Amino acid sequence: MSTALAQHVVHPELWESVPADWDEVFGRVAPLAVELGFGNGEFIATLARERPDWNLLGFEISLSCVDRAAHRLARQGASHVRLGLVDGRFGLRELVPDGGAWAVYVHFPCPWPKARHAGRRLFDATFVGTLSSVLVTGGEVRLVTDVRAYAEEAAAEMERTGCFEVEGPEPLLDTGPDTRYELKWRRQGRPIWRVTARAMRSLPVHRIAGGEMPHARVEGRVDWDSVTRLDGLSERASHGGFTVREAYTADHGASALVRTFTTDEGFQQQFFVLVAHARKGTLVKLDGGTLPFRTPNVKRAVAAIAEALEEAA
Repeated sequence: MSTALAQHVVHPELWESVPADWDEVFGRVAPLAVELGFGNGEFIATLARERPDWNLLGFEISLSCVDRAAHRLARQGASHVRLGLVDGRFGLRELVPDGGAWAVYVHFPCPWPKARHAGRRLFDATFVGTLSSVLVTGGEVRLVTDVRAYAEEAAAEMERTGCFEVEGPEPLLDTGPDTRYELKWRRQGRPIWRVTARAMRSLPVHRIAGGEMPHARVEGRVDWDSVTRLDGLSERASHGGFTVREAYTADHGASALVRTFTTDEGFQQQFFVLVAHARKGTLVKLDGGTLPFRTPNVKRAVAAIAEALEEAA
């Protein structure tokens, strides 16, 4: 791992206790601001220069973007910024405590303009509820987009809850977050729109991650043919589920890795479950090289794999 990544990137999937105590993570007490989808880090680096008195946190799903942003921040010497390789919607809800953020920034999210994709848009009722929960009273949400209809829909959703005082959409005439998308759209002559909303009250939020690392023990030693037959094992429920795909023997046949996929309320993860012979029976647990967030279906997948192996023994 590069020095830049080691300095700026956090790995909350390894933490047992979430939401996090961000003052402890940063090593100082300061207001926390969060950017969702920081791209190459243009805005969060600018904000770091402007607000050295704030702790800044960014979420992004692209590893290459995390790498570029971390190097940008390292060159700048912005020691008060942390980056997480995690979906912003999930990260904001699961990792930021109630009343833990002073500001949340969202710049040019995908508008998903087709009607059949409306459910993928970020500013739905659940996300707005999360915003109301994690923001301090008086804390702000700032949305910047090139799609006026999207800005209007987001503003209406926030107003509908009664939790926010909303301003906009209003045209952003001069300069904005200076992200690569803003520069691209301005070169094309597109208008840029901003919505600012101030949190006035909060709604309860349902969090699903965290807790102890799941593991199970199977009586006796399972044979590896039983492990390979796990391919296709799955469960589905209204909130998500899991699917097992492929198994690989490892450690010269002393253990196996089982590729597993889970979905929890739209949050998808891929990881390996380790099946290993132990002194007493067979141990089934998450493999340390691909640790996921410990969501309900991650825990259920480990338990179900152990149950299937127990039945096959």
